[in-house]
Amino acid sequence: MNCLDKYRSKLISQLNRDLRIILVRPEEEAVHDFRVGMKRLTALYFLLNEVDPRLNTRKMLKPYRKLAKSIGVIRDGHIAVHLIQELDEVCDADKKLLVSAIKSKSRNDYRSFKRTIQTSPLARVSVPTIRSLGLSERAILRQKPVALKGLLSQIMSTSPRMTAEQWHKKRILMKRYHHKLDAFYFCPGHTADENELKQIKILEQLLGDWHDRIIAAEILPLLKGAEAEADRTIAIMRKQDKILLGSAKIYLNKYKKWHQGN
Repeated sequence: MNCLDKYRSKLISQLNRDLRIILVRPEEEAVHDFRVGMKRLTALYFLLNEVDPRLNTRKMLKPYRKLAKSIGVIRDGHIAVHLIQELDEVCDADKKLLVSAIKSKSRNDYRSFKRTIQTSPLARVSVPTIRSLGLSERAILRQKPVALKGLLSQIMSTSPRMTAEQWHKKRILMKRYHHKLDAFYFCPGHTADENELKQIKILEQLLGDWHDRIIAAEILPLLKGAEAEADRTIAIMRKQDKILLGSAKIYLNKYKKWHQGN
């Protein structure tokens, strides 16, 4: 078993464990871990497609990525609840009403998910092993710097006035870059990758906190009976958005300088 198949085997095992839990109940940790696991699996198989463009890994992953997207609606509710509970600027009465309304929506979302999964049952995640695809460890390791360089150039490129959509795309690219580095966890030389991951940790956290507010701001207007409370909370989050993106820009520049010195 090559080093990437070892990583893949562990990832598939964790995904199926989390999926078994989710199919019974929307347990928060399992929902979160399944979503992250699918992003890791996607990054790995997209990398394999770069090694051998004849592979159609998008087709292999399509049903599971669709499943992860439907589970993502449940995850969004969890994110919104935690964010609102942590906002000091929101009064306790508003928090209580909003959290209750979000949890009610999440229960409906889970019931909808269960109905969907019953019409197209997916009991487990199953994709071909790297070995069965005919890819050698040497070929993948040779492709690694090329694949990372392409992503890195997109992450590093900035403009003076970046839109929210541009920041969102950059966040996705950074996650994919992170997950591609993770794929080599069992491979020689991964210690150097861990050093880089330490450098982007704060930047990822800032963009993650920013995106949590984007998610919550999209959910709150959907809540019935809490319109005024939702408007007040969204106004607070909009102010925080600007601060978080300002800090993200600073740390992105630090990350650029770190790369230039290495």
